[in-house]
Amino acid sequence: AIGAVILLVGLGLAVRYFATDDGTSMDLTKIPEPVQSEPAPPPLPPLPPNTQEQPPLPEQNSIAAQEPPQGTGESGTMMSEEEGPLRFSMPLDCPVYGEDCYILNFVNAGLETDPRDYSCGSLTYAEHRGTDFRLLSLQEMEAGVSVLAAAPGEVVQVHDGMPDANYRLFGRDAIADRGLGNRVVIDHGDGIRSTYGHMRRGSVAVSVGDTVARGQMIGLVGMSGLTDFPHVHFEVSDQGSFVDPFTGALRHEGCGLIGESLWQQETLAKLRYLRTVVIRSGFADETLNRAAVEYGLFNEGPIAATSTALVMHVYVAGIQEGDAFVAEITDPTGARFVKSGSEFDRHRQSRLFAIGKQDLLEPLIPGIYTGEFRYYRRDASGEKVEIFTINESVEVR
Repeated sequence: AIGAVILLVGLGLAVRYFATDDGTSMDLTKIPEPVQSEPAPPPLPPLPPNTQEQPPLPEQNSIAAQEPPQGTGESGTMMSEEEGPLRFSMPLDCPVYGEDCYILNFVNAGLETDPRDYSCGSLTYAEHRGTDFRLLSLQEMEAGVSVLAAAPGEVVQVHDGMPDANYRLFGRDAIADRGLGNRVVIDHGDGIRSTYGHMRRGSVAVSVGDTVARGQMIGLVGMSGLTDFPHVHFEVSDQGSFVDPFTGALRHEGCGLIGESLWQQETLAKLRYLRTVVIRSGFADETLNRAAVEYGLFNEGPIAATSTALVMHVYVAGIQEGDAFVAEITDPTGARFVKSGSEFDRHRQSRLFAIGKQDLLEPLIPGIYTGEFRYYRRDASGEKVEIFTINESVEVR
């Protein structure tokens, strides 16, 4: 399962609690010291923060009744009707990477027991075998974003008709054998195939046997199958083995490898590595779960002074061992409403933070409440460096 939810919420008083994976809690009045764990890869330099949105959900990315790859090729080099080795372009219409879309999950280059993306970061999970290009919100999905053939080839599989919905509504078992939802599989020759999953219901625009050109629209980005966020799952296989397009290495072959990218140069130049992604943030008058945050169900207007809770949510993907945060909310008088923080003892694919108070017995002070969430990472020397700050505010009436 993807990262559990962290709740840092004051219960009437300024006492903070940490909701652990097993449902127990411990007092976080003081920030705990980092816990020693198994050795991790050498720390990588902090990257600049990205913008709103991305998260997560492990998918059972199974393709029902996948046909065996056709052809083997003599040299094993990926070739296409275009000149030179086969190289892939963007699999969706994303004019500005990092603003219109971004990659939430990469191929798992590490072990099943210690998932790592190709850069040894945590943006992957145990059995992930593709690259997830996520939209910033469901609104973009509903407006329509094209899925594009990343290279020329022949369509060998299609599936359509599955609803676009959070899989938690009906459970994993109901679609375990259709994890990729509405999908298209393209054969590029020499045993190389690309798969495009989770497309929008009714949007698949090609049929088995069709020849497609690079950049041809084959459907729309959706949320079908085993997922809870809008994205296209792009997957490359070579003779039936899953390949990481960033390194050319096989899944589980190891992170930090210097390989040959399967992306076109202009595409690779766009796909800068966003080590940590802020998916969403905002205030609400109750503690929201991840699905509610994904749908952006924050308070659109003022929070009533009579509300029994005031909570700031921050949804983050790509947590590294040794990362830390400090969050604080101030009331309209400038006084501290609540403050909390923690340091992480291991990598996490994602976390939902909820900082605030609930079960309030007294009315809130009318005016503007401001929240600040600061996130830190250790640099190569071991010093903590702030890599991003999220600021939110809400009016109380």
